[in-house]
Amino acid sequence: MDADTASTHQPPCPFVLDVKGTDQHAENARLRAAGRAVRVELPGGVQAWAIPHHDDLRKVLTDPRVAKGIEHWDVRARSEVPEGWPLIGFVSTNSVINSHGAKHRRLRGLVDQALTPARVEAMRPHVEALVASLLDRLAGRPVDRPVDLRSLFAYPIPTTVISDLLGIPKRKRRTLHVLTGVQTRTNNSPEQVVEIEGHINDLLHDIIAERRAAPQNDLISSLIEATLSDDDRLSEEELVGTVLLMFFAGHQSIINVIVNASHALFTHPEQLALVRSEQWPWSAVVEETMRWNGAVNQFPMRYPLEDIEIGGTVIKKGEAILSSFGSAGRDPAQHGPDADEFDIRRRQAGHLGFGHGPHFCVGVHLARLQLETALAGFFSRFPHASLATPEQQWNPTPVPSFVSNSLECLPVLLGPAAAPNPASR
Repeated sequence: MDADTASTHQPPCPFVLDVKGTDQHAENARLRAAGRAVRVELPGGVQAWAIPHHDDLRKVLTDPRVAKGIEHWDVRARSEVPEGWPLIGFVSTNSVINSHGAKHRRLRGLVDQALTPARVEAMRPHVEALVASLLDRLAGRPVDRPVDLRSLFAYPIPTTVISDLLGIPKRKRRTLHVLTGVQTRTNNSPEQVVEIEGHINDLLHDIIAERRAAPQNDLISSLIEATLSDDDRLSEEELVGTVLLMFFAGHQSIINVIVNASHALFTHPEQLALVRSEQWPWSAVVEETMRWNGAVNQFPMRYPLEDIEIGGTVIKKGEAILSSFGSAGRDPAQHGPDADEFDIRRRQAGHLGFGHGPHFCVGVHLARLQLETALAGFFSRFPHASLATPEQQWNPTPVPSFVSNSLECLPVLLGPAAAPNPASR
């Protein structure tokens, strides 16, 4: 990307993104057809650039001239963001996800220490026991009545795991989950945004104060120690932002992918047969889901530190950039002419579902552990499970967001349960 040799072509009209995320993949196909850097309109009339092609996005994610951090956003554009903007929580949180350079390396180092592959592997028995317990509960339900796999199975796995890891008190977990879940919606009113932000901030300060008064063997207590250290000192604002980020990213994405992967297997029985016959591993299901229908569609924001060029279009210093992960995952130029098809046998060509570059998902090992354990456990325990029909209350409504990507519920008929796997207990 070289601004000196670029044209100054810019589309005359912004592409207005659907705040309800009604059909993200159709919208992404239109974005790819519109160009390599597409000016888009976000809620409140805020404008940004979407990068819908895989190769361009991969370069942006590793380009040192493109930064995270709201302080790099053009001052005039930032001043025009309306109060109660639905995306403000994504771009303003003072945490590792919205940091750049030395600050990012410092914050990332603190989080990496908590989620080493060895520590994650040590959590495997806990994750397996949790999944087995939830499957036992499902097995006790009537086989002929639909159950919502999202709320009864996908939700409690990552919320329990990340809450235990962080040290979120049990009596406050549900409230924090509900608030952060609503926060992902990009059709919230300004009043709702302000109210949600305030509740989350108050709740996190209460939780941190509780842990400060009574430290335990959890991540929040460890992070609190970092606020007192002379080395890699963590400010109070960074502490709150880091806890919020880890809780949010540590459960919302996992919920979405369990739902998306389950729905993909229900609607592609030949793929389910391949993994059940052990011809292909459950890891292949996870990776193909992350490419084909991952947890995140459009993610805000990045900002050029100088003018850059993408495909003949100049993005000026300080203009906002959306990372179009959902579009990149189905880019035929990267994944072939069958990029719209779900196929676990696909030879993965480097999907970006877990991010790329300095901001690659910090919790990727824990995410894969939970996803593979959950999917393998459910489809083994319920070999006859199927989607509920419209007559049985099956209503595949997407989460109303162009950032988050999943279904609000996943009603299934469980059918007779198989005997539990003793190895998971």
